Amino acid sequence: MIKQFDEQVQQINELFLSGKVKESYQLAKIVLADRAFIEHESLATIQQHVALLEANGYANMPVPSAEKEKQSVERADGSYPERDVLTAYLGSQDDEQFAKVVDELLAGSIEAQANAYYTMAEYFVLAKEHDKAMAQFAEAVKLQPNKALYWGAFAQFLNHSEGSPYLALRLIEEAIQLDSMNPRWYYIQGNIFLQLVAATKNLSYLPALEEAWEKAKKRCSAKQIALKVDIAKSNDLLLQWKKQML
Repeated sequence: MIKQFDEQVQQINELFLSGKVKESYQLAKIVLADRAFIEHESLATIQQHVALLEANGYANMPVPSAEKEKQSVERADGSYPERDVLTAYLGSQDDEQFAKVVDELLAGSIEAQANAYYTMAEYFVLAKEHDKAMAQFAEAVKLQPNKALYWGAFAQFLNHSEGSPYLALRLIEEAIQLDSMNPRWYYIQGNIFLQLVAATKNLSYLPALEEAWEKAKKRCSAKQIALKVDIAKSNDLLLQWKKQML
């Protein structure tokens, strides 16, 4: 029994370090539910692991359905059609028209409502109102959990605003599972791992970081030049950092 628990504890750790954070959390919950685990030396560590993840909302995440959602395709400039309402506003600065379009979306289908919350989230990101942005992203994900863009944009926002990397890792994992061919999600995942390495000084995240950026590079289309440049720059920075650290 002890050997089995040892293996499960190792698996919980390995799953998390590789970005399979949902599985890591689920396995940790199963292990803690086993009364025999109370005697194990890793009890406190696994309890802390679960407590940390639950403090980041792992227990109450929206669950995508098995339904196949048509995923948004990133344009060459890095934009998405769902952001066009905000882009039009930024070009015109017409507050009344922007509010009107958002209200129309909120009165529409579930898909339109989710787009409205996503639009407001991105608006609050630009306005540097982070708490409001968090709330709007959460609403978009809740309304349309099958849409990778909303999970991915939420994760990117957290990464850029130095929010919780543990939450960001969980969000980006869902985006990848929903849309595994989008290079952007792997690039963001690598950035989150980099944030974790910097915050925890745990170099065990490095293999997953490098793998994420490699997957991003391989999935880039010929038109995604800006993203390719970003990936190359990030890899160069990582190489310099590793020379100083290792």
